[in-house]
Amino acid sequence: MFRIALLAVLLCAIALAGCEGAGELIPGDGTDVVATEAAAAPTPIVIAPDIGTGTNTPTPTPAIPDHELAQSVVQIQAIDTSNGFVRTVRDGTGVVVDREAGLVVTAYALVRPYLSNGTRAYTTIGIGVNGVPGGSPRLEYEAELIAGDNLLGLAVLRVTREYQGDPLTADGFEVPAAELGDASIVEPGDGLRLFGHPGLNVVGVDSQALTVTAGTVLGRRGEPDHPGTTRLKLDAQLPYGNTGGPAFDRAGSLVGVLVPERYDVNAPVTQLRPLNLVNELVEAARGLPSNVTFEAPLHAAEPSAGFAAENVRDGAWVSRPQFAEDATNNGGSLDLFDYERGFISGTQELYFEFVIQGAAAGALVEERWFLDGVLQDSLSSSYPWEGDDFALVADRISVPTANGLPDGRWRLEVWIDGTVRAVSTAIIGVEVGPPVMSNPSFGSVAGESGVSISGPISTAEQILFFFDHSEMDLARGVRWVVLRDGEVMYQSPEINWPGGGEGRFWVGYYDADGVGAGRWKFDVIVDGESVLQAEWDVG
Repeated sequence: MFRIALLAVLLCAIALAGCEGAGELIPGDGTDVVATEAAAAPTPIVIAPDIGTGTNTPTPTPAIPDHELAQSVVQIQAIDTSNGFVRTVRDGTGVVVDREAGLVVTAYALVRPYLSNGTRAYTTIGIGVNGVPGGSPRLEYEAELIAGDNLLGLAVLRVTREYQGDPLTADGFEVPAAELGDASIVEPGDGLRLFGHPGLNVVGVDSQALTVTAGTVLGRRGEPDHPGTTRLKLDAQLPYGNTGGPAFDRAGSLVGVLVPERYDVNAPVTQLRPLNLVNELVEAARGLPSNVTFEAPLHAAEPSAGFAAENVRDGAWVSRPQFAEDATNNGGSLDLFDYERGFISGTQELYFEFVIQGAAAGALVEERWFLDGVLQDSLSSSYPWEGDDFALVADRISVPTANGLPDGRWRLEVWIDGTVRAVSTAIIGVEVGPPVMSNPSFGSVAGESGVSISGPISTAEQILFFFDHSEMDLARGVRWVVLRDGEVMYQSPEINWPGGGEGRFWVGYYDADGVGAGRWKFDVIVDGESVLQAEWDVG
């Protein structure tokens, strides 16, 4: 691992107007940009001798060799045939966790059923099997999505039939399951074996043979509503085709699933979800009847800077900044945990982090801080980008007195080459009003600006509900109820609010047979309270 110090921040005190008794503010110790090093080059899976792992006993415990672990790993292709020809929309990797039930775990981004405009992304999930060690996989099965969590980025598939063939018999799925391990004992510095396919869109790669990469855990990340570690940071920069692939410990036990920060064929995969989070979905999937599938909630994928921001197509992407009051220093990098957006008055330190993917070398990165809408020049910074294709930027703002940071809305904007790419706000010590939603409208297809580009049509497979929103900075759970002519057609599961504090958003309902004519009504519920209701006649 190497650490790139992109900015030497001046430790000069500033006085903030209107913040009586606020004391002096200082920037953090300097922006830490941890660009994960590429681990040892991935190698195709071939028959190899067994290796051993050391124990306290005189005889080493034999590890499961790579070629045996590879048998539980599959290729996944999201395939669209709606236009009369076969087109792979997304591709990646998965791991079998239950052979008898035909359960495969992968990344949700790989099998999310919808495109960003609200339409269906694919018609079939193909499962490719690595029949010959070192050979390219061949599509042999089809699967369906039966469980998913967009926040965690995880999904469970059920293999149901032969590829373009008959339904499977009771013992028709012969791919062995991985041996499940304990991710709680995985620590920074531990070595892992990372499996995946290169990806169909990787330039210069002729074979999709399964590869294994030796990786090392660099640190941890944590998120709200999921106490403890929710991501493990790796030293590996893996091709996008590793999305959804498994991570095994040295003994050969499955300990996590590789997930991207954002699915992008030009961006590497560098993080994994620990197995304990995967198990929650798997256990839920095991209890489902064979005829039940997952009705994935249909909603906007709001850009990190909001729909109102300029849409720039230069390949650079920045995640919405996350905030936390606590962090640990692990080998020179910050590990934030228990992300929050609301903090008590007197908070001494505010940690933040965000990911940059695909920024060109030399691009100008700016971190602009605002307190209640007023730009804080002395806390803001700019620096030329020297990171890799993926880098996690982490830092803090703090105050050296007992008064803590001034109360208010602390907004962080991340700009690249003069265009805002991500925005997020931390609320310190002030009340936030109830959520507000307004200007509702209906449609069938969403545009890049977050508004409808096609009115609602009875023959369309989806109906979308658009609205403006504000005071959503501290919103947590959102769900929606959809009715047609007074009859409940759909109730979404509650999802963690994926949008920002203010802007535009939309939610929807999907029906493969067409939504149909009638009077449609949407009811959007935030943290248990109905915030917006609207109706529309669809002819």
